[in-house]
Amino acid sequence: MPLHSAPYSPAVVRLGPGDVIETLAFLGTHLVLHVYLNALVLRDALARPRDEWWGARRGGRLVALIYMGANTGAVLPAGDDLEALRALGAMASSRREVLPPRFQLIGPREAVAAVRARFPGDGTRMRLERDQLYMSVTAATLVRQEPLPELRPARREDYAIVYETGAALRAEELLEDPRETDPIAYARRAEEDCRDGHTYVWRDARGLVFRASISARTADAVQVSGVYTPPALRNRGIARRGLAEVCTRLLERSATCCLFVNAVNTPAVALYRRLGFVELAPWASAFYEPGGGAA
Repeated sequence: MPLHSAPYSPAVVRLGPGDVIETLAFLGTHLVLHVYLNALVLRDALARPRDEWWGARRGGRLVALIYMGANTGAVLPAGDDLEALRALGAMASSRREVLPPRFQLIGPREAVAAVRARFPGDGTRMRLERDQLYMSVTAATLVRQEPLPELRPARREDYAIVYETGAALRAEELLEDPRETDPIAYARRAEEDCRDGHTYVWRDARGLVFRASISARTADAVQVSGVYTPPALRNRGIARRGLAEVCTRLLERSATCCLFVNAVNTPAVALYRRLGFVELAPWASAFYEPGGGAA
């Protein structure tokens, strides 16, 4: 039932399988920026039982939406209508029980700010926030590097090094050790990385040299995440070659490669620009955990 009944005020409604076409049309206004949400809709058709999709309609037209992932803890808004996004934030706050104790709000910076005006409410603490840049590159603009046949999808025998370097990556980027905060789920994700071919690794006698993962993929775009080179091997051109090779392969099946990066991580931003990435939008992430008072 809509939370708002005035004809031209945003009406918040639960989205389901019957809304797939409308949802894809809405997300289709920016297929690269919304690749993760698009991939979720194409995978689950808004029908995964525990995940929730909510939309805000104004005059019957979808103007904003928000996804709440029961397992991942991802809260992902989309849209430009700030009043509608604030209404979705209030709804998400009232439905916080569907999320795990630790969750994250990620998306376009203005959309995240609008949702945060009402979300998540009391009982949580914002552990970390990041201003980021959303960047993309195409086959026409990618600055090619020397081919890197050593790069390959992770395999089961890579589990130990994927597990350890994934924890190091998260500790550096998000200031937490997943082996302590969520050990069972983290171990399962490392197993999936070595089973599903979604993580690429470059190994040699020095151990792991480079790694990067795919977090979402459609024909229009593929989102790269977890780009990582061990600190002792940085500033040697390794990440440039590794990421260029990843993008070269991914662009054979998708039109665009995209990623988001912390705005203050100037070495990474410079690397991406040298490879041909351009900025699409300001991005933001906020990470929450149980705690007293309002976030």
